[in-house]
Amino acid sequence: MVPVPPIPANMSASEACKLLEEAGWRHVGAGDWSWVFADPSDARAIRVTPFDPGYRMFVDECLSGPANRWLPKMEGVLPLIRDGYVVVMERLWPAEETDASTFCAALGIANDTGYPPPTPGPAVAPDEADLVALRARIRNLLAEGRARYRLWAGSDVREGNVMADRKGNLKLVDPVGVSGWKIVEALRSGRTELLADFSNSQLVDFLSIPYFGPGREGVAERDELLSLVALLAANSSGAR
Repeated sequence: MVPVPPIPANMSASEACKLLEEAGWRHVGAGDWSWVFADPSDARAIRVTPFDPGYRMFVDECLSGPANRWLPKMEGVLPLIRDGYVVVMERLWPAEETDASTFCAALGIANDTGYPPPTPGPAVAPDEADLVALRARIRNLLAEGRARYRLWAGSDVREGNVMADRKGNLKLVDPVGVSGWKIVEALRSGRTELLADFSNSQLVDFLSIPYFGPGREGVAERDELLSLVALLAANSSGAR
């Protein structure tokens, strides 16, 4: 197994990505909030993000709670500058869509982010012990997120957030989160009370996630949103 290169805590997410590439780790994917790298042996993966509080809640639950066959194996979290972080975990691959849909249907937690309901199937029993335990843990995370964040997205349980390990075992990877588009709408509408859970530096880091990077949907609006964050900071400073 290839060792994880030392990643200093004062490093930015983009610097961490560059370090991993220079150490021979391959960039294998990017979501809206993070970049993913695999080691040369394909045994480990590393997820890098400048800011993703919802996923951090999920990671902490995976690391602190009991082992569960439906959760990815995570080794730990390495801090980056401000609220960025790196997650070291097992390498996963896309799951078969039919298997992923059957799993989501058996889990029985509806998606809150606009995706259609999954298709039930016989492969996963809803009363299987680890699935029952996982259902309770995800519901607890959803309740915690609602209590902690005004702009909570809720459940993102769906086929695209189910992956598989080398043996084909399904793993739920990103089931809850903060709503990025609600943060954007709050910035545009000046709803500062909705943004009170986040510092100005967190909002700046939010605007550096992959969604706002080159070639992605949000790159055209990044400068506008950064200006709104700067205005928010100026108004907050002037109000003191």
